[in-house]
Amino acid sequence: MTTDRTAAGLDRRKFLGGFGALGAALALPAGDALALTSTSAPAPASPSVGLAEAFRDPGPRLRPRFTWWWPGPAVKDAELRAEVREMVEAGFGGAQFFEAPGLAHPPHDRRPPERFQWGTPHWNRRVETALREARHHDFRIDFQVSSGWPWSSPAVSGEHAALAQQQLVFGHQEVAGPSRFNGVPPRPADMDRRDARLVAAVAARLQTKAILDPKHITDLTPFLDGQGRVHWTVPEGRWAVFGFWQVPTGQKSNDSTSPNDPLVLDQLNAEATRAATADLDRRLLDRLGPLAAEVADRFHEDSLEFQFTGLLWTGRFLEEFRARRGYDLTVHLPALAVVSWHSDDFEASRQVYDFAGSAGQRVRHDYNETLTELWIENHVRPARTWAQGHGLDFQGRAHNLSMDIVAVNKAYAAPDADPFDGPIGITRMITSGGRLAGNEIASLEIGDITYGDYMITLEALKYMADKGFVGGANEQVFHGFPYRFANGAGWPSWWPWSSEYDLGGRDYGFGEGFTPALPLWRHLRPFADYLARAQTVLRAGRPVTDIAIYRDIHGYGRVEDPRTDERGDPLLNAALAASGYSFDIVDPGTLAQEETVVRDQRLVVQAPGYSALVVELDASKNQGVVDNSDAMSVSVAQRLVSFARDGLPIVFVGRFPDRGVSHRDPAREDTAVRAAVADLRRSPRVRLVDGEAAVPAALAQLGVRPDLSFDRPQQVYGVHRRTATGDYWFLCNTSGALDESIRLVGGTTARFTASFAVGDRAPDLWDLWTGEIRGLGCFRVADGRVAVPVELAPGETVVIGFERPIGSHVELTTAEAVIVRGDGLRLRSTRAGAASARLADGRTAMVDFGRLPTPLEPAGWTLRVEGAVPSGKDRHELRLGRLADWRAIPRLRETSGTGTYRTTVRLDGSWTGEGRGAYLELGRVEGGVQVRVNGRRVHPASVAPPRIDVGPFLRPGRNTIEVEVTTTLRNRLTALAEQGKPGYSRFLKRPVKTQPYGLIGPVRLVPYAERGVEA
Repeated sequence: MTTDRTAAGLDRRKFLGGFGALGAALALPAGDALALTSTSAPAPASPSVGLAEAFRDPGPRLRPRFTWWWPGPAVKDAELRAEVREMVEAGFGGAQFFEAPGLAHPPHDRRPPERFQWGTPHWNRRVETALREARHHDFRIDFQVSSGWPWSSPAVSGEHAALAQQQLVFGHQEVAGPSRFNGVPPRPADMDRRDARLVAAVAARLQTKAILDPKHITDLTPFLDGQGRVHWTVPEGRWAVFGFWQVPTGQKSNDSTSPNDPLVLDQLNAEATRAATADLDRRLLDRLGPLAAEVADRFHEDSLEFQFTGLLWTGRFLEEFRARRGYDLTVHLPALAVVSWHSDDFEASRQVYDFAGSAGQRVRHDYNETLTELWIENHVRPARTWAQGHGLDFQGRAHNLSMDIVAVNKAYAAPDADPFDGPIGITRMITSGGRLAGNEIASLEIGDITYGDYMITLEALKYMADKGFVGGANEQVFHGFPYRFANGAGWPSWWPWSSEYDLGGRDYGFGEGFTPALPLWRHLRPFADYLARAQTVLRAGRPVTDIAIYRDIHGYGRVEDPRTDERGDPLLNAALAASGYSFDIVDPGTLAQEETVVRDQRLVVQAPGYSALVVELDASKNQGVVDNSDAMSVSVAQRLVSFARDGLPIVFVGRFPDRGVSHRDPAREDTAVRAAVADLRRSPRVRLVDGEAAVPAALAQLGVRPDLSFDRPQQVYGVHRRTATGDYWFLCNTSGALDESIRLVGGTTARFTASFAVGDRAPDLWDLWTGEIRGLGCFRVADGRVAVPVELAPGETVVIGFERPIGSHVELTTAEAVIVRGDGLRLRSTRAGAASARLADGRTAMVDFGRLPTPLEPAGWTLRVEGAVPSGKDRHELRLGRLADWRAIPRLRETSGTGTYRTTVRLDGSWTGEGRGAYLELGRVEGGVQVRVNGRRVHPASVAPPRIDVGPFLRPGRNTIEVEVTTTLRNRLTALAEQGKPGYSRFLKRPVKTQPYGLIGPVRLVPYAERGVEA
């Protein structure tokens, strides 16, 4: 909301007078003139016709998608067809088909079991129904690779269980020498001996408690007798004896509806991947392959929520390790003596023993590198080859494991992020892999908030989506759309992740079930249009990114990291973004590959490349058991030397590397790394800075200026796309956060001058809500850059495009806004008196806005509420002496639904005459919103903008203002729980039981005057 002073206390008039007043205009999704009015004209020169047309009305492929939950195949054809139509009408372009067991098959149900099981002929026929209806609407339906998640398959179960997921577990025992050890290699206490295979028995001498001597380790496996017992003479000292065992994890998919609950496959084994894909051929594609190729884009592998305590393993891991890393892992296995490394509870991971010095870190790095390579080569690539053979592709979500996440996401068809409304840095790390590979799509699952059931607002969704966009995503997938009915489900509908029963919902609500049963459904179409337009821009042309950040991290966010800010973003990310720099995360393999070169002093991975490389070794600090904060591989270090010689600016943060990462030949590798560092220290293109905050200044000293820069640091992230005809920036004020009631709170309005490196092209505002493209009239051109004033409230976004040639414009003004209308320029202000404008040709124009009426706060509201209840009948008519939260109005305390506020104001000619109008400021609104003035909708935004231009809709005399507000269902469901209604008790267990609702205000009409200037 517009205030009279900036965050630093600068008077607003002085702030705007220093450069111009377009900031106020850019702060408004409504803008200063709307596509819905006749007062606006398009930009003087037409932008790229294809992109502009797609932006105004994005097609199905550019629209957001749903995760579409089915309660197994216990679904009906007519309902499937109806739900496809509902999603299409709501503005969505596709769905990820996903099954959950729900309440579909109670024990007393006598219908055939196949009607409730994944992969049966009955299931196949229901899938065909959905695909045929989707084809009719050009609606995309992607497939999960199995029922539930992670990927499970009958092809790796039963007699084929050897292809199921494997883990390495260990037991340990300390012994003192000299003595004799005679016995079975130690086992974990909970290990099932029947399916265990001994990988190795190893002994290591203890230097101190839990610290092993890497020079005194012994492979005891040769000392095994025919009964599997070790006979070993223990040398002097204290020793730890280990038994390392390969055992099946026994993990099955979470919430599977598959017959016989199949096992999760061994993703490190190409034979297992091929068996699982062949099973999908038999169950689905042999019948529906041609139809699937028409309707689907991708097969999707969901979250890797592994729940075992050992290390991910496969039968040939030792052989693969030796071939890839060049040494035998066997005697170094004690470095992998880690508990719960792959558990969902990352913070439970603990190192039981470790080698002295860096040996353990090196071995674990080599293990992770091998794991990454096996995952890509034996799982991702075979799955992609199979999917592509059917005219589709394969994407996955591999960011829970201790692999190189950037490298893995380079391999997938489309990175898929699931940050649980997490920091932008997590999303950026995942999506970077896709950009390094040149992939078009990076998807993001939004709405998956724990305890978020029936309380996620459109404002919260918008904030999550916008953070995802600046994190590099350009395909939003809502979590999600549930099939309406399931046996035993009550009002408002079935939804697997919010249930009284332990059938997928667990004991917490997760995400939101977006269906027409929700009041906010009526406002979902404008929001889907907003997202589609953003995705249209963010897929246009190619990405342009300033900086590559080198990080050697396996996994992410295992424990609280002191090198992050209060939002959980890495300090380096925040420092770069605050100065306008955009960045991608680059993995070691990308820098080491021959295809990565320096051309014209830019690091080229995919054109157009990066202007500089920032090396952050300490990024891996406190990443669980992986800590290589002083290390770098020889291949990367030597490539950096050649990059610097070819003119690439390189900035090291905190330190140079002092050693290598591998345990193959540590001394030789360390020597080579130190030699490379000596070369780097001598290079004039290399800088070392103490901390993250100093990086922007070091880049500036090296002549690296971002394509987007700010006149002062901002919590604003930008994404830059370039086509053959123009450049486009998506900007978001990322300050603020979602509180426990899932409301956007805090943050600071950003008022700044943004300078864009676009040569001599004029800026246009691409309105994400209306689809209109408007010329901006206030900007300054100098040194190949165009400077534009911007104002963004917390969570607010703007798209600025540059395509048309420079025309008439204002460089400085004391007015609040400059309006482009046809070929003319007009100044607008909410302040009375004179204002000046300096034109591009150096002339100064003066206008007098005269007197303006006093802002008006409407009073005497009526409120009509259509409450959402199981019976469908809950209506209220109220007269309000003042606006208030519904919870403070006795008749509405337990109500959820849609409220229509109505008031009238009388205006004289000073409000509505020539060159006069007004903004409507809604103040605080808790819910989705639509506004009408005199019966006409004034703006399509379903999330309340700071203010809306209603001038074109006002008339002399009596004016009617209507504000429609839709709520979540949380307050009604909590009320049903408090009344003891069966099926709702879970809402009394929620941390937040109710939310604020309604139009709270204050609501104001703020008059403005508008005058033309001679250009």
